[in-house]
Amino acid sequence: MAAKIFTSSLAKKLGMALTGLVLYGFLAGHLIGNSLLLRSDGGKAFNAYSEFLVTHPLIVPVEIFLLTILFVHLYLAIRVSIENRQARPVGYQKTRSAGGRSWASYSMIFSGIVILVFLVIHLKTFKYGDHSGGNLYALVSSSFQQTGYMAWYVFAMIVLGFHLWHAFQSALQTLSVGGQKVRSLGLLFCLVLSMGFGFLPIYLGVLSK
Repeated sequence: MAAKIFTSSLAKKLGMALTGLVLYGFLAGHLIGNSLLLRSDGGKAFNAYSEFLVTHPLIVPVEIFLLTILFVHLYLAIRVSIENRQARPVGYQKTRSAGGRSWASYSMIFSGIVILVFLVIHLKTFKYGDHSGGNLYALVSSSFQQTGYMAWYVFAMIVLGFHLWHAFQSALQTLSVGGQKVRSLGLLFCLVLSMGFGFLPIYLGVLSK
């Protein structure tokens, strides 16, 4: 009986909601740190911040924790998506009449793939890129001054915004949290995250020249 409870559809959705909220917290903290890129100090504050993170003794445990959370979230998302499709073998021919779900809800798997691809490229470019003596700011700045990479980054952040907003609504529904004020604050939070990250490459690639 206990095993069925933990493997039920509701348990999977609850797990998705909780892991998703952890990732929201990470994104918020990451944006706050990355906002140092906007300071007019030649990257001194951002480089000091990145050096602090890299040398902090808890960085490896935190990275392992976040990676585990991400993999659990991905696994649960895939399982829930498969189960939903199996429960509706006819397909999505009557999506609007069968509950009025939005385009964003049906594009979650695709936006998730875009975000996953973005994450791989992002890590390869910045975490494992050429820091040249600890100057991560120079690497970030030069990358964002490449028109193609800047456009890709902004596009990915727009996709992230859609993904975050629908995920937030789903999490509220799963956790039985409602109210227009909560939804409005959630929408504002998602906009701040996606627009905040999306503004960084535009600032470094265009506005700061």
